[in-house]
Amino acid sequence: MVDWFGYMGKILEVDLTSSRVRVRDLKEEDADMFIGGIGLATKLIFDEMDPRVEPFSPDNVLIFMTGPLTGTMVQCSGRYVVAAKSPLTMAWGEAHASGFWGVELKRAGFDGIIIKGKSSNPVYLYVHDGEVEIRDASRYWGLTTVETDLRIKEELGDKAVRVAAIGPAGEKLARYAIIASDITPDGPRVAGRTGMGAVMGSKNLKAIAVKGSGQVKVKEPERLRSNINRLLPYILSYPTTQIYSIYGTAGEVEEFYEYGDMPIKNFTVGKWDNVYNISGRAFREKGLVKAHRACWACPIHCWKYVEVNNVKGRGPEYETIASLGSMLMIDDPEYLIKANDLCNKYGIDTISTGVTIAWAMESFEKGLLTKDDTGGLELKWGDKETVLKLIEMIGRREGFGKLLGEGCRMASRAIGRGTEKYCMHVKGTEMPMHDPRAFKGMGLQYATSNRGADHLQGLTFRIEQGERITDLKIYERYDRVSYMGKGRIVATMETWHEVLESLVICKFISIPPLHLAGMYTLVTGRRKTLQDLLTAGRRIFTLKRMFNVINGISRR
Repeated sequence: MVDWFGYMGKILEVDLTSSRVRVRDLKEEDADMFIGGIGLATKLIFDEMDPRVEPFSPDNVLIFMTGPLTGTMVQCSGRYVVAAKSPLTMAWGEAHASGFWGVELKRAGFDGIIIKGKSSNPVYLYVHDGEVEIRDASRYWGLTTVETDLRIKEELGDKAVRVAAIGPAGEKLARYAIIASDITPDGPRVAGRTGMGAVMGSKNLKAIAVKGSGQVKVKEPERLRSNINRLLPYILSYPTTQIYSIYGTAGEVEEFYEYGDMPIKNFTVGKWDNVYNISGRAFREKGLVKAHRACWACPIHCWKYVEVNNVKGRGPEYETIASLGSMLMIDDPEYLIKANDLCNKYGIDTISTGVTIAWAMESFEKGLLTKDDTGGLELKWGDKETVLKLIEMIGRREGFGKLLGEGCRMASRAIGRGTEKYCMHVKGTEMPMHDPRAFKGMGLQYATSNRGADHLQGLTFRIEQGERITDLKIYERYDRVSYMGKGRIVATMETWHEVLESLVICKFISIPPLHLAGMYTLVTGRRKTLQDLLTAGRRIFTLKRMFNVINGISRR
């Protein structure tokens, strides 16, 4: 029997069709070759299903997975990953979330959960200290993510339970539905991209509640603590850390705008100084930010608790401010808080929501969409009331919102008439809020990322801003508008980020790669060099690419 450190050594398998539950042992070979997190999830998906299955088929396998660092004292190690075949890309799908849910899953005794089949009626899982119950969720079907969280905690009689849930959009299979976790009292963390919430909804799985009293064992806790304490001043002095601690990711609105990186009016406009009205600084100056919040073991506390009118909870991040703000020519912070809140409650990805609405607005402006298509709605840039109405329609899958819930690629193909030209996507995933014309490496990253347009699968723009990572042999400053040298840095950063999502650790924490490799060894007792981890990262990336090739994605 393996004496695991860092890992719990157990994976829960739930077949919703048969209501069969079993506990599987984590294989040492899998941990060695695929680390954990997204790496292990990728390997298990290949083991458990045919990549050619339909995304909403019961045969699509949905995996929640933590990493060996999750729940340890390592800074910002509270994340988890979700993977399945995506209904948005019709190929590889994954999403990541922060907070405390992943930590609680490990405390309950499991590294991950493999979910198969489809329940005949709505259910939720209650995982607690090595046990799992499949409970009826019929009375929660149709509720928002917030209502679901509160009602499940009330049923279980425990406010400390951590809940991951879908909203009405996931139930109704909106192709970019999210999974929200740690929803109350302060607002959710979300596994947001590629429609993992829709896959969950297709299985009639409303939520997963977790509670545990166990601990994650660390092989050399004192040496690990010493390393963490030694690195803390470096982390706190890092420029991005300082910005995020004060403003959150919204603190980068002004800088990205000045780079020409922040998309405006569906990527068609380069200058719009109204963006200063929706910067992190503007949110603070208007008194909308009431408190700072942090995830597990995080010294940064990057997300902000906001209050305005009847809305309380997590404030909008940079991606949301751009996708539902500058992309639609709206510069009202209070509207952005409301729009963000609606997306989170209904359970839809703010990036895909904004990009899809922007596609509709530009198509309407050019006469390619009409009121006959929109159910009588006139789509105008800057019309925040109509945008809020569209978000609710998408969340409920009603009227024109049903089409928008398909994502802009499928929606534009359904409409035709040349509207496809105005849908900003790669592989079906709506583009995030970084214009590849400002950072040429990001264009290559979007093209090669396995889940489609993805700013997080490499964060190449950080290198193009001047960041150097000597441990990864990135020594020089790159011209951000040149194509030269971008192939190597994109490949290097994509590989490294597979490692980060397998360990699993937040990408906002600036721990040098060599130090992180050392921390892995101190946590697990398994000696791996940085090169060993990078080799695993490339293996993981390649396996995802194989999944996409099987599903018809080629160089073209």
